Amino acid sequence: MKSNLNVKVAQRKWHERFIKDPLVAVVVLFLWNFMKILPLKVSSGMGANLGKILKYVMPKKHKIALYNLKKCFPEKSDEERLDIANKMWIHFGRMIGEMPNASKLIKNIKVEGAEHLELIKKDGKGGFLASGHVGNWELAGPLTTSLGVPLHLVYRAANNPWIEKYIFQNRHFGGVQIIPKGSAGAKQMIELLKNNEHIGILCDQKLREGIDVPFFGHLAKTAPAIATLSLKFDLPILPARVVRDENCNYVCYYYPIIKPVDTGDKTKDTYDLMLKINQMLEEWIREKPEQWLWIHHRWDKSEYPK
Repeated sequence: MKSNLNVKVAQRKWHERFIKDPLVAVVVLFLWNFMKILPLKVSSGMGANLGKILKYVMPKKHKIALYNLKKCFPEKSDEERLDIANKMWIHFGRMIGEMPNASKLIKNIKVEGAEHLELIKKDGKGGFLASGHVGNWELAGPLTTSLGVPLHLVYRAANNPWIEKYIFQNRHFGGVQIIPKGSAGAKQMIELLKNNEHIGILCDQKLREGIDVPFFGHLAKTAPAIATLSLKFDLPILPARVVRDENCNYVCYYYPIIKPVDTGDKTKDTYDLMLKINQMLEEWIREKPEQWLWIHHRWDKSEYPK
């Protein structure tokens, strides 16, 4: 199935496509439009309560979160890991409540490290913004674009085609393109980079065809595209994260640019660059573990509890 943006969405079973997906979409669209008319603090607070409910609505995801936490933080007690997971659900719920009002959020984000953003704005060539599912990752693109660097985003379609069409595909801002994952997206990325454009990539999800790179002390399949293209075209990588400070207040941190080092050994250079990015993400997560989305299968699905 294809979306209006030529984004390939997941194949759905008949009962999902004709019963579950439409019903879920009705609820989500109602909540989205209802929260959109509320004051930001009210919608964020409603989202926090929604997050507490989602923990019980999505028990499999909660199990994944606890498994990931135990794998990454074996030194912590079960109670400490459960506390992080519970706070993650509240943070994630707040995000859901806040995103219908994203335009209000962007105006109030405090920016740290803007001088690093200025460097890629003035260097006359394209590049990357590297981030992960930390804090409110949805705000990095529109904020960076509003600061003068239009950011095209690599994108995975929502499983639910109704939510994909009516919410995910309405996140356009300032001429930014959404780039689908896959071969078509790879070609689009190359064309954008050749035209001195900038691409945002969330680097913390598993890619089945990725390379093995340590993450929290365990080898994890890691998508190498950002390193491969950075090395091929000698392009800078700007790390960035948008972190919740308190309630609805966020801080966007731009970090010193990562420059590719080409030694002539493509395999080693790609690995070294992705290792640096993984170590950076790990540092961010350790600092604010409740703001990382722990519910992904970061490692092989076969090792997770059923």
